Amino acid sequence: MAVRYWDDGGADHSWQTAANWSGDTVPVADDIVVFDGRAATGPDDGMLDSESGDAAQCTYDLLHIKSTFAGDIGSATEPLCCSPDRVIMEGSGTLHLLCGKTDQNTSTTIPLVIINNPSATVYLYSNCNDATATCEYTDVYVIAGTVTLAYYNQDTENCGCYVGNLHISPRNDRSSNATVTIEKDAYKVDGTVATNIYMNNGTLTTNSMAGTIELRAGTVNFGADLGANPETDLNITELRMHGGTFNWYPDDSGDDAYIGKLWLFGGTLDASGTTNADRAKVLGNGDGNDIYLFTGATLNIANGRGNITIAAGSKLWNYGGLLLTDDNAQIAVSYDQA
Repeated sequence: MAVRYWDDGGADHSWQTAANWSGDTVPVADDIVVFDGRAATGPDDGMLDSESGDAAQCTYDLLHIKSTFAGDIGSATEPLCCSPDRVIMEGSGTLHLLCGKTDQNTSTTIPLVIINNPSATVYLYSNCNDATATCEYTDVYVIAGTVTLAYYNQDTENCGCYVGNLHISPRNDRSSNATVTIEKDAYKVDGTVATNIYMNNGTLTTNSMAGTIELRAGTVNFGADLGANPETDLNITELRMHGGTFNWYPDDSGDDAYIGKLWLFGGTLDASGTTNADRAKVLGNGDGNDIYLFTGATLNIANGRGNITIAAGSKLWNYGGLLLTDDNAQIAVSYDQA
């Protein structure tokens, strides 16, 4: 193992030029790769899996972009393709990171990504994500920065980015420090495994299915008007809200989008807006998947369409929360007297 610093000494900005690295040696597997104040410009070439002797062959021990580095690394058409054990992004530039190894049919994993600079812009891509192979990020922590789980449509593979667990926890509890966008098809295709999202504050906009979402503060915009390209299966397995605002407007053209199990301890779940109001939605997902509304929480399903329903077999339990429905809605009431 060696520590390799990017110094841009070759002046061609290519990852594969030895002179651009300390010791005039391109990093190899198990090396620690560091970007710091030694160079002002980052690599923009030599990083894709289609290139000979490329970064895609390398499982680095660490990829560390330090706060002293303000340059960009890669682009949407040529992201940095590799699978480090850890990625720490503290620079103020833009990072395009493609989780990948060898080719677009080989599974690999980046176990940990930490993003911690309010000025940072990070795009995460998966090099493959289909029924047989997945390039996945296990845990991504957004402490500060603007982050996109991006749809990758280069070469022969067109796929969403898969993150196992997304943690959004803005430093100093300042909402403006963390902004995250999840583009379409951001789930593990093999087994249909959705991302779990744990959010303490910040802003999240997503157009992909989700596993467990736990929201303590901040704003989630679940869905946008996708025009002529709506999605399907924009479901949420379980939503637990302790605070914040959850705008529920999925543009789902398949079966009605649902929230399988819903716990509203605080905050507001708002489905009353005009965005995608024509799309029917369902609370619950059958027996054992209920809706719980507690004091201090608001559930607003008054969208003027009367097309938000409770799944057969699911129940809504109100423990003092505020429920807003359309006028002339029929609500059946019973009491648990056990």
